[in-house]
Amino acid sequence: METTKSIVQLKSAFSLSEWQVQVTACQESGKTVKAWCEENGISPATYYNRLRKLREAALSEEEHRLVPINPTPSRNIKISAGEISISLPDDATPEQLSAILGVLKSC
Repeated sequence: METTKSIVQLKSAFSLSEWQVQVTACQESGKTVKAWCEENGISPATYYNRLRKLREAALSEEEHRLVPINPTPSRNIKISAGEISISLPDDATPEQLSAILGVLKSC
């Protein structure tokens, strides 16, 4: 069963890759979709169906790239001088702190 799933996934990936080449060729041709499809033996309906599937696949991949939000509250270093207030993450480097303090001294 796992082998069947792998074969189906490979076939789907191959189809998407092939369709991406076709869609890119059409878009870069400078021709209308209808004209490009006629020259390449593809119906416009098939072209748009493949384009939709490519977009769906791209959106699906994008969902898997989302970075989880760290629920731990971050602590900040707050520096104030007169009307100026700066907030830094608690992991700011000594060099960053020194640079900020140097700027505040000149204000």
